[in-house]
Amino acid sequence: MQADLSHLPASAQKLIALIGLPATLRLVDVHGGCTVNLYNSESSVERMSEIVGRTGAEALLKFYGNVPFTVPLCHVALKVVRNAEVLSEFDRLTMKEGLSARRAVTQITRRFTPHIHERTIWRILKTTGEVQPVDPRQMSLI
Repeated sequence: MQADLSHLPASAQKLIALIGLPATLRLVDVHGGCTVNLYNSESSVERMSEIVGRTGAEALLKFYGNVPFTVPLCHVALKVVRNAEVLSEFDRLTMKEGLSARRAVTQITRRFTPHIHERTIWRILKTTGEVQPVDPRQMSLI
């Protein structure tokens, strides 16, 4: 299941399509809210590779070339998307591939490393992913 990206800015959606969600999260952490100049030089590509990986840096260079681009500052929205992807990936690993919950969490942790901790994944898994509306017929406890 693909996460719903409709609430993200177009620039964030474009980055996710180019380099994937984990690399986009790292790029937003490092350069969020800034304009990035990615020149067609080995040193420029190498610096970007440290953040998004070699494949991601090459994809950005191929798409943007020497044109500067702004990295969106949308931490909250990207975390919502990340959490939905964690829930989806956990379901896939445990239900379709038959992995144990611990093994699935370990694999998910490696995917988002170094920006997501195992405890964070367990906290995400304790949520349902959707907020259920309160039944208006239910009495308040307070």
